[in-house]
Amino acid sequence: MDQDRRDVTARVFGKMKGGSMSLYLDKDEIGQIRFTNQGNMYEMAEGFEFDADKIYKREKPVELPNPSKYVDECDKGWC
Repeated sequence: MDQDRRDVTARVFGKMKGGSMSLYLDKDEIGQIRFTNQGNMYEMAEGFEFDADKIYKREKPVELPNPSKYVDECDKGWC
């Protein structure tokens, strides 16, 4: 099953730890940014990704039941 991405960038905050910054969503650590001479390196936890300066949380899409008919008990012929 494919996964949807939800932009959580506005809810993410960082804390400096040594030579890197730990990224948090609420109270959970979701990744790190390591600062190197070659540029920043993003290491994201499983279920998260960094893309085009945004942080996304991957989620399984909600599957809605596929109704076999529009309405039930349609014996009057008007529905």
